[in-house]
Amino acid sequence: MNPPPHIPEPARSHGRAPSSDERRRIAIPRRSTKGPLDIDDPLSEPPSTSSPRITVPARNPLQHHARVLSPTRSETSPLSPQLQHHHQRHGSVKSPVVDDMPPKDFSFIQDPQAYHVLPASNIPPPFLNAPSNPPLSSPVDSLLLSGHFRLAAIAASRNILQSASPTDYESLLHLLHIRLACLCLISEHALAAQESKVLGDLTSTFYRHPLTNAHLAPWDLRLLVVRLAALGFGEWRKGIMGYYELARECRENIVKAESDQDKVMWRARLRDCGIRVANILIEMGDLESAGRHLSTLPQSSPESSSSSDLNEIRVMEILVRLRLGDVQAAKRLLEESSPTTTATAAEDDDDDDENNDENTNDLITGTLTALTHLATSNYPKATSLFQTLHTQYPHDTMVAQNLAVCLLYTGQIAASKKLLTDVVDSSLPFHSSVFNLCTVYELCTERNRDRKVQLAERLAARKVDGKVGWEIPSSDFKL
Repeated sequence: MNPPPHIPEPARSHGRAPSSDERRRIAIPRRSTKGPLDIDDPLSEPPSTSSPRITVPARNPLQHHARVLSPTRSETSPLSPQLQHHHQRHGSVKSPVVDDMPPKDFSFIQDPQAYHVLPASNIPPPFLNAPSNPPLSSPVDSLLLSGHFRLAAIAASRNILQSASPTDYESLLHLLHIRLACLCLISEHALAAQESKVLGDLTSTFYRHPLTNAHLAPWDLRLLVVRLAALGFGEWRKGIMGYYELARECRENIVKAESDQDKVMWRARLRDCGIRVANILIEMGDLESAGRHLSTLPQSSPESSSSSDLNEIRVMEILVRLRLGDVQAAKRLLEESSPTTTATAAEDDDDDDENNDENTNDLITGTLTALTHLATSNYPKATSLFQTLHTQYPHDTMVAQNLAVCLLYTGQIAASKKLLTDVVDSSLPFHSSVFNLCTVYELCTERNRDRKVQLAERLAARKVDGKVGWEIPSSDFKL
């Protein structure tokens, strides 16, 4: 007998298993959810303090309160003194809350390719080979105090790459601020603008404190980055918008500030942002817009502006009008500001302070009056006014230099040369005094290059005082 033929089983198809089949039922663990039935829900019964299931509160009561803190270095630390006081007073937690937060990685600032070698071709040899140059291994603070900004920039980048920790954002941002500021002080704005790109977008949430929402970068660094974006890359519109964004933050913090000290600080920063916008407009060449913008600053916050602040802005507006060529508007502003200046000084200050303010106001008013005559090519009248001011204020270098320029315009080259030489030798050297003296050298002799080199050697041998930058670039000597 033959065995029965093998009948193949039909192919198993995808189908639904009957619900009555208990083998298909698999116990699925309950997903962790949060709702009215959870133990740490605020609507449920408060658990006992011995319950081991509570690890993190559902809402941190300090998060909204600490949001108004100012973004200074002490307040962007892992635990600010205000939060420490809150914890000690209420006894909510024993360990800092921010310790539970993961540290942020700022190693991108330590990229060696982000920093450039500083050129030495724009520095006169007497400054490069001066025996008073400190060693490169000197601390950054000592280099800053002595005015050696080039060496300080090199030392700051070295510390960024070698000494700072990638998570120590305070030290990294502080050193980067020193680096960029020193580059600007030695007229390396293009390099500073390139190196500032290592920060990326400072308005991103990455630079915000996870608890207080305060900005991690120093305020002065944020201002500098906005200026470098406008000056280094020619993105003027981006620079103006950056200052307006910082001004918006100032207004928000003024409203949220709880102490009068914080309000004064944020109002001063708001005023500074307004002045910096006018500065960008001037660098753009839009002097008319800069003058209109400065005229609106006193009206923006009249209740918080002191008389000295208003007078300072008025002086800026007068200088802009003179540079624009609108002498009549400058004279009108000068007439409007002259009576109120002495009156406000007499009302606000004591006797000694009042006398000092009156002398300062007389100096400013006299200088602006002389400049109006200089702007209209009335050189004899301007020379007479500056000569009177120089007699009253013999140690004022600003008056002495303007008098030297007027003497040059009236043909008194020898007197102008003597006065500028006295200014350079007896006071702190600055760009315009050195530049103007070298210009007089070019007018007096064909061997002016030798005189310029001798001037550079004389200034390189001067005693280091740290009040101004020690190095002077070749462009100031017109070499």
